[in-house]
Amino acid sequence: MDKKTLARFRIMFVILILGFLLLTARIAYLQIVNYDYYVDRSERNRITRLPLPAPRGEIYDRDGQLLVTNRPGFSLSLIDLGRGYDAETIAFLATQLELEEEEIREKIRSQRYTRFLPVQLKRDITEETMARIYERRWKLQGVTIEPLPIREYKMEEKGSHLFGYKSLEEPREAIQAAWVEQGYEFRSGDMVGQRGLEQVWEPYLRGKDGEQLVETNYLGQPQKYLEQEEPVPGHNLHLTLDVELQEAASKALKDMVEELIEEAEEEDDEGPREVKRGSVVVLDPNSGAILAMENYPSYDSNTVRQEMDELIADPRGPLTNRAISGTYPIGSSFKMITGIAALEEGKISDGSTFSCSGSLTVDRATKRCHGVHGSINIYRGLAVSCNVFFYQAGLRADIDAISHYAEEFSLGTFTGLQDIRGEVRGNVASREYKERRYADPWYRVETMDAAIGQGFHSFTPLQMAQYVSMIANGGVHYRPYLVESVTDYHGELVKNIEPEVLREADVSEKTLDIIQEGMRRVNVPGYGGTAAYAMRNLEEETGGKTGTAETPDKEKSNHGIFLAYGPFEDPEIAVAVLIEHGDSGGRAAAPVAADIMEYYFGTQEEDEEEED
Repeated sequence: MDKKTLARFRIMFVILILGFLLLTARIAYLQIVNYDYYVDRSERNRITRLPLPAPRGEIYDRDGQLLVTNRPGFSLSLIDLGRGYDAETIAFLATQLELEEEEIREKIRSQRYTRFLPVQLKRDITEETMARIYERRWKLQGVTIEPLPIREYKMEEKGSHLFGYKSLEEPREAIQAAWVEQGYEFRSGDMVGQRGLEQVWEPYLRGKDGEQLVETNYLGQPQKYLEQEEPVPGHNLHLTLDVELQEAASKALKDMVEELIEEAEEEDDEGPREVKRGSVVVLDPNSGAILAMENYPSYDSNTVRQEMDELIADPRGPLTNRAISGTYPIGSSFKMITGIAALEEGKISDGSTFSCSGSLTVDRATKRCHGVHGSINIYRGLAVSCNVFFYQAGLRADIDAISHYAEEFSLGTFTGLQDIRGEVRGNVASREYKERRYADPWYRVETMDAAIGQGFHSFTPLQMAQYVSMIANGGVHYRPYLVESVTDYHGELVKNIEPEVLREADVSEKTLDIIQEGMRRVNVPGYGGTAAYAMRNLEEETGGKTGTAETPDKEKSNHGIFLAYGPFEDPEIAVAVLIEHGDSGGRAAAPVAADIMEYYFGTQEEDEEEED
């Protein structure tokens, strides 16, 4: 071997040795120095951590009837196994799930999931869809189908404004902040409660998700199920709601509104000029417990997400809980306040009379009554709803006293409801309000308007129910509440809610006795009461007051309002009914309240007979 060849051989040998040393060093680096890193990476390619959603807490009525629960369902998700999301898989899923490809890609981007974690594409997929996907599963990359509890609202459209619903919509910052105060943090991409009880009680209802370790193949398809951390179900809510009373209120309200719509369509070939809607609130005047709250129209909490665009576009506004966020003039249902103000200020007594000739002129302005009532006192004034009597009583009491006693009975202010959001304040007519809003002085003619519930007054149906409850119970304002207790999934008590007194009206017992007697005569035949015909079939005596509230648009029909409580001697329920553009309280609202009270008294008698 010549020297040149030997030199080449030595160079090759050195290169070989160096290569071997480099390879050995690299292997040592990978297998020793970075052993933990690559083992973890290998395991993550092979092992997928799938979340196990916790069953959401259930919701029951006051008697233990199940109102909101969870049913078995399945969700479909995609996982990035390190190679990105397969375009063919996305295209196929788009057709099967009735989604646009870009919609799927947006879900991937917006939910900001990291690699190896599932991106949920659709919940509650049908068995037919599952079958078609399983047929092609051998070539679909990163597709997982997992069991998922699906929220089920058994009352469908009834009570939906109370329950709310679930969706992926990100809550407002204020709501998230309220959750954080309770130790609950919203995570982007979570399906959380929207509106109603589902939103406010989210931290209790949610539960704690579990986790399933799954061994997957190269397509991301599960091959073996490994360790599992069981989910912890959410807490259950037990409500003050009487489900059967809620259904009776819903039916009575729906029937009346649809009857009015049908009448309007018959009278006007071009269609009715107004959107007719309604709200009902039923309270226990001795505790503030909400026994029923209903709006018409409403929505189905089971399908609201799919129908959202249509619901938003509906001019009737079915998504709005008008019982707590709609404000209306109260009409003659306000006259008890005017009577209280005049009596408490010593401006009239129960023996005082005024003469009603059908109208009253003050400061060159003439205000009319709906009849000619002659000499009339407060009892008959309430029974027949004489405007002239209350014009006179209001002028004697003056607007400051009227405003004061309206506030004493919690009108134009928040009732204290905490279980559902969206309550608005409303407004009591006053000098201060007009000065603040219009920078104008107050006129006596405006006092006459305010005395019969018109003008600047604006209240929610819940406030109206609170007001009549306070008259019924002697002036006590209990906080309205819907959740009575919370239990865990073992049935153990987590939280108990007791009735809470927020204020007591500074009104004498004698004055309330006078007002209550006048309200009794509204409903009893023989006094010419405005609701006597509607309430004629009730076996129990009740107190009530009709209201016919003029709307700002004079071309549209009046709102119909009726407030009632019963039984008269020992009140158990207080009812507020509002029918938008119902024409009058006696025609539209009182029959709804009569149906509700007839049902309630009937079921109470049945319960007493069963106990005997």
